[in-house]
Amino acid sequence: MVRFLWFLLLVLTSAIILQCAHPVSPSGGAKDVTPPAVIETIPENGSPNFKTDKFTIKFEEFVSLENIQQTALISPPMLNIPDFRVKGKSVVVKFNEDLKPITTYSVYFGDAIVDITEKNPLFNYTYIFSTGDYVDSLSLAGHVYNAFDLAPMEGAYVMLYKDNNDTIVFDSLPYFVVPYYLSKTDVDGRFQFNGLSNDNYLIFAIGDQNSNYIFDQPGEKIAFLDSLIKPIYIEKPKIGTTLNDSITNVLMTNDSIIVTTDSLISDSIYNVSHAIVDLFMFLTPDSTQRLLKAEVVEKNKICFSFSQPSTNIKIQSLKFSPDSIWYVEDFSAEKDTIYWYLFNPPIDSLELVVILFDDTLRTVYLKLDPEKKSSKSRKKDKVEEKEKLEWTSNIKGKKLDLNKHVEIQFNQPYVKVNDIDSSLLIIGKDSIWDPEFNFVDSLHMKIVFPFDLLEETKYHIYFPDSSFSSWNNIHTTAIDLSFSTLPLNDYGILTFKLHPENKQNYILQLLNEDKITLRDFYFNNDTTVTFSYLKPAQYLTKIIYDNNKNNIWDPGNYGQKSQPEKVIYFPKEIKVRANWEIEEDWKW
Repeated sequence: MVRFLWFLLLVLTSAIILQCAHPVSPSGGAKDVTPPAVIETIPENGSPNFKTDKFTIKFEEFVSLENIQQTALISPPMLNIPDFRVKGKSVVVKFNEDLKPITTYSVYFGDAIVDITEKNPLFNYTYIFSTGDYVDSLSLAGHVYNAFDLAPMEGAYVMLYKDNNDTIVFDSLPYFVVPYYLSKTDVDGRFQFNGLSNDNYLIFAIGDQNSNYIFDQPGEKIAFLDSLIKPIYIEKPKIGTTLNDSITNVLMTNDSIIVTTDSLISDSIYNVSHAIVDLFMFLTPDSTQRLLKAEVVEKNKICFSFSQPSTNIKIQSLKFSPDSIWYVEDFSAEKDTIYWYLFNPPIDSLELVVILFDDTLRTVYLKLDPEKKSSKSRKKDKVEEKEKLEWTSNIKGKKLDLNKHVEIQFNQPYVKVNDIDSSLLIIGKDSIWDPEFNFVDSLHMKIVFPFDLLEETKYHIYFPDSSFSSWNNIHTTAIDLSFSTLPLNDYGILTFKLHPENKQNYILQLLNEDKITLRDFYFNNDTTVTFSYLKPAQYLTKIIYDNNKNNIWDPGNYGQKSQPEKVIYFPKEIKVRANWEIEEDWKW
């Protein structure tokens, strides 16, 4: 028995030893997200009397440069890009042109410096030096937003100009001259300048399409301030001290913007929260009327797109002049698109002249049936598909909201109703023959059924083949629509009590989470608006300052020095629940 116990003890001891000796992978810890740390710069960052043609940044770990040619920004801009090289744990920058005397330079690296193991970037690192006896030490920071929806604008170039040019008007500098200081926005639309001199600056931002740092392309978005801006001095924090994190105040005067700071965020003199300036970017409307596109979008339909509203446009045929009406004209809501609907022209092409006032804008040649099959391809088809009058409806996913009416939209004008004695409307279990409907537009392209929908009810609308035909004598196939409605308690209600401080025209917009406008409401004073029949979801609301009272948002115009119409959002998303009513107060 004793021998057996000793044997058992020996087996257990061996198993424990083997288990302890078995190699296993160490458990993984938290991922390293620490950016590379600078331990020394040669010459020291912020040095005056810079006499060399290069500088070195040393790190505590091995680093690499990611997209440095696209990321690095140098102020003032240089004609020749410096050489950026990595040497182990150091980054060396060598200049390829002579530096200007008595000038403060800043080299902005953005997020190009990363460690080689985890690729953690050192965000917004800037090296500053001066070729004179002192280093300019003023700073400026801010954000660039999309003016229409306030989304942050990533990758926008932010530019500062000094009023030191004797040959070009100050306001015209962005069109012809590269900026004196340059920055670029990050993913949150933030930018910052360091090493600025004590001057008043013109500031603006562009979406630079050709990377020449000049506002010279029609498709380039722009943001600007109406007044000059003055940077501020940020005192370098003492070692061991912490400054509070808050946004600084920006006060507007008649000829400049005075920036006052309540408190600043601690980090270092070269990465610190400064005066906050908000810029709102927009695309300036094209000042020149141009024909953007003329095309046959489908048989017997031509679309003419213009850069501006086409109120003063005339389009005439050069070689085709029949005695009877051969087309009708329609316009888009913004009047910048003209649609021509053709009445069976006995030709296969058109030569048109587009006239602005009394001047020829452009001559256009169009084939009227560009997708028409060749004789060879038609021979391959056993049966050629019969042409039919196309239509769409506002029923999506076999559902229609209770506050809507059934609509059918045809793709050709002057639709006429044929024998519809067999048409049918079924509401629940009730059948209605030859249901009532009305054309609601002058071109007879849209019909609406005027009956009010009942909750939680099934509907069926049927029109037999050839019930409708266009002026080209093209017929519909059978129209068969089935849909149902939701119960009333599946919807929510949102009520806003609106209290503007100033009386003027406003637009209240209800948006979904993707910022797509669902409903508009126009007002100019204290009012209450109720949005009924809302499906359970998260909603946003915004207000547009409709300064010119045209019921749409208008962008700015840098040439005319006009800002885009102001946009504000309600401070929170609103969650609408089924069978629930929400009431909000909005004061601004």
